Amino acid sequence: MPEREESALSQCTNALLRNPDKAAEWIAVADRHMQTYVESPETFLLPKAHEFLKPLIESYALNLDGFTQYLVGLRDSFDRRSSQFTQIQAVYRRVNGRYVQQQRRERIGRAVAKAEELYGTVHYQERVFWMARVEHEWAQRRIAFLEQQRRRIGEPRLSVDIRTELLLEFWDGIDTEIYEGNIPPWNSPKHGVTRS
Repeated sequence: MPEREESALSQCTNALLRNPDKAAEWIAVADRHMQTYVESPETFLLPKAHEFLKPLIESYALNLDGFTQYLVGLRDSFDRRSSQFTQIQAVYRRVNGRYVQQQRRERIGRAVAKAEELYGTVHYQERVFWMARVEHEWAQRRIAFLEQQRRRIGEPRLSVDIRTELLLEFWDGIDTEIYEGNIPPWNSPKHGVTRS
């Protein structure tokens, strides 16, 4: 990031920190503006009252992962027992949920592309059934992986931070499997729809 942009983003962040009672409201506003920008960048106009949020919007409108990390940093600038922490955490959960869905769509899209490369194309309905089966298998594996890690660590529950790190590790493994072509064929009885 160029130094001037970083400085502008730092100024924006400082404005949020200097106004703790408005911070969650302002980042929620920035998030809505980012979504509007992504939907229609050519017609996007930022209201004058929100001009100070421009560096934040420009930095993260097309970088949802970066925005989630920014929100964690902002949230952690406040005491865990404060209302600011709780309110920013609520915005973070909403943005992170959207980011997880974005990742999910991208991941299954890569899996479909790899399956087409390896096994050829199939009808839409068969592809949809295959996608559902593959995602279901990933979900089952994710649950088993987290349970195995919980037992390994020896805690009754995984902290949010540890769970987040473990999920990054798990999904990195799934991404590697997709890249290497370790995915089931369309008609695999175990994983996909059996052709009639």
